[in-house]
Amino acid sequence: MIEIPVSSTLPFVSVVVPALNCAEDVQGFAEAMRKQDYPADRFEIIVVDNGSSDDTFERARAAGMIALQRKEKGRARALNTGVAAARGEFILTSDLSCRAEPYWIRAVVETFTAHPEAGCVAGEIKLLRTTDGVAIDFQERSNYMSPLLALNRTHLPFMPFADGANSSFRKCVFDEIGGFEESFVKAADVEICYRMFLLTDYTLVFNRTALMWEPGEPSLRALLHQRFRMGIGWNLMCMKYPALYEVKKPSFNLRTMWWEVRGKTRKALRLFTLNLGLLFGHNREAAIDANILQLMSWFQWYGRYYGRGWLVRRGIRPEPVDAEKLHGFMARSDAVKKRIAVVDIPRLDTA
Repeated sequence: MIEIPVSSTLPFVSVVVPALNCAEDVQGFAEAMRKQDYPADRFEIIVVDNGSSDDTFERARAAGMIALQRKEKGRARALNTGVAAARGEFILTSDLSCRAEPYWIRAVVETFTAHPEAGCVAGEIKLLRTTDGVAIDFQERSNYMSPLLALNRTHLPFMPFADGANSSFRKCVFDEIGGFEESFVKAADVEICYRMFLLTDYTLVFNRTALMWEPGEPSLRALLHQRFRMGIGWNLMCMKYPALYEVKKPSFNLRTMWWEVRGKTRKALRLFTLNLGLLFGHNREAAIDANILQLMSWFQWYGRYYGRGWLVRRGIRPEPVDAEKLHGFMARSDAVKKRIAVVDIPRLDTA
């Protein structure tokens, strides 16, 4: 078990939370933070209001949190404002709608302490059920919120990343690679993890014990809109890391076409079979999940297609990373797999 020092020498931590029209969530978030088993004098909570039309800013300040404002819209911009003001050795990020387990901060600090090579800690996320519906049931059954699903992303251009609802960084990482990419209207949490892999030797550590509860997308429409925005984020990543995403483009040949057509045909037949069974009351949940997954895939594809023109019309084009460093990273055999770890560091009993 990791030995954590007494309160006076514990690392100071900053919890940075971007917020837009989240007034109703302020009290619940503040209560969860007050229940943390990490000493209250060793962490601060910085809420950055991103141009809310409600009283998010006033409620955050009244709840005892540091309240800042960044009128220019964008989650990445709000995060950068909070990071710039943060005094902590570690920067923990989340959302006001999320609810942390009492040992959340301590588990993150323990992970950084046990892994000095870690630049980022990705905590676990589970569904906070605040409503009912088909989309919520799907997210719960599929464990849709969990960032641990990203562990399968080890073949370039795909890499693991920490979800912004529960991601933590050493503050020195921002000093080395800069802040969140403000041109990213989506996927800024993905991009900064890629940049950390590319420009530093830090690792990404997933800790199941650092648990955060997050409300899911409340409806199918909201879930599909999220996937649409992910498609836009794909375009931004392609602009930022052009050579990396060239890896995804296969050369044309009949063998590749055959396997692609075969795979899509089998997938379509399975979906047809499940829907046929649904008419007779068979495999209802499996059929619903398969249909939602297909819709998500279509909407994400449309986001990629539509997003290219949308970004051009708005003049959004992130500056590409250094090409030489990118190619050097891609040439390394340990580019991804040796830079990630999964731990289950148990929390310490507090006195």
